[in-house]
Amino acid sequence: MGSMEEVLTCPMCRDLFGPGYPLPCGHSFCPNCVWDIWGQTQGSSSIRGRFACPQCQEDQAVVACDCCPEENGEAGSACSAVKSCLRCEVSLCEQHLQPHLQCPAYSTHLLVDPLMDMSHRRCPAHREVFRYYCLDDREYICADCILEGSHAQHQVKGLRNLQEDYKVSVQSLFNQAEDKMKSGARILQEHEKSSSNLIGSFVADDSQMVRLGSALQAQVDILVEALKNVNEQERQLAFSRLEEDLGRTKGGLEQTESAHRYLGSLLQETDPFLLIWAFQSEHSKLVADLTSPLFTPGQPSMNKKRILEHVEQKYREFISETLRCLIELKRDLLSSPLTLDTNSAHQLLSVSDDQLSVKRLKSRLPHTDHPDRFDHWSQVVTNQTFSSGTHYWELEAEGFWDIAVTYHSIDRKGKEGTAFGCNKVSWSLSSMTESLRRGTTERKHISLLRCAEADWRSRWTMPPDRSPSQRWGHQPPCSPCTSSAPTSLSPCAWASASINQSSTARSPSSGKHD
Repeated sequence: MGSMEEVLTCPMCRDLFGPGYPLPCGHSFCPNCVWDIWGQTQGSSSIRGRFACPQCQEDQAVVACDCCPEENGEAGSACSAVKSCLRCEVSLCEQHLQPHLQCPAYSTHLLVDPLMDMSHRRCPAHREVFRYYCLDDREYICADCILEGSHAQHQVKGLRNLQEDYKVSVQSLFNQAEDKMKSGARILQEHEKSSSNLIGSFVADDSQMVRLGSALQAQVDILVEALKNVNEQERQLAFSRLEEDLGRTKGGLEQTESAHRYLGSLLQETDPFLLIWAFQSEHSKLVADLTSPLFTPGQPSMNKKRILEHVEQKYREFISETLRCLIELKRDLLSSPLTLDTNSAHQLLSVSDDQLSVKRLKSRLPHTDHPDRFDHWSQVVTNQTFSSGTHYWELEAEGFWDIAVTYHSIDRKGKEGTAFGCNKVSWSLSSMTESLRRGTTERKHISLLRCAEADWRSRWTMPPDRSPSQRWGHQPPCSPCTSSAPTSLSPCAWASASINQSSTARSPSSGKHD
């Protein structure tokens, strides 16, 4: 039992392991230690990438050629070996290697990197070179081991054949690793691009917040200034009333003082004829002045009710402008530009470099064939798809065109069943001269919407709770609605002039955005 534990104990980490990794020298190690030593060896330039046994390796000197003559009994005068032949059990320099490379008799000999000691590559029982490998016992064996029958009924392979088999597996794993590296690099590139876009959106969001704050502050300043103006106007009106009342009060007092002075002068008059004449001529006027009531001004005050009415009006204007700013912010934050899929674009369509606009050409472009490319109709779909949520699209178009929503599974090749709006997997809004036509496969249900201008700007919404096989309608511009399509839908276009895709926006309550 103790000897079995010793055999199954890794000489490096001293842990027990199952089927180990036997090396040509006969030593076995646990997989973890083998991989650790392999990584260290690959990082060492002095070993030139060779795998040396961690247990029996010695300081490696230059391997000398076994066929070079020794001068003065010194082995150091021999040339350095470049290969070792496992069949001949000799190390060969560049010159003595040539027969192995040129003579057909040596074609079956296995050449490896120079080995300092090849004794570990011989069978300890028969002193023969290992030429086979037992897959069941996972050990190297020689021809005599096979003849003795110790590996009867075992799966045995020659080292060269096993090497070729493993090379096939290694090549497959290498290709798999290479593909995974490419996928990882692509994912990393996309992630870095997404990170860059996210950082850019952070900066844009900050700018939008600053603009919103400035706009709101401007509206607050306008409101405060308006309220100050209202208050100032009411103050001016109150001052005007006060001055008017003061003038009337002073006028009444001056009139009474004038009558008082006149009557006082009559009392001082000594001529009876003059007194009688003066009194009779001014009597009625004096009586009217003295019997008329004095003007009594009211309590000075401002018209608070009118001030409140003005304040309420200005505040409503402030709320309206604030909501407008918030709506613009919501639009900016939730908008997302749609990009056109160049792989799907027909050869008569030219997609802009930013993939935001497309126009029809007179001659075909030399596009390479692609499974997603439309080959008959001048159509193109977007890269983005939508499986749920509330979305609408804004675009600018001129000429003859179709704006459509389609399932991604729409056929791309041939004429039949591939035109937008002419099958059960798409719906389109078409321009016909100066009119718009909406339709699906039910062509008898056609509605014409008058278009006032050839250059038309449209806001178009995905209809609610409808699949493309049902009749959809052109929705009002300000009422985006929810789609419950069973699979993802792609906005798309057919063009005979030009279309500029502005953006897609969604409400905060919208669902998943694919």
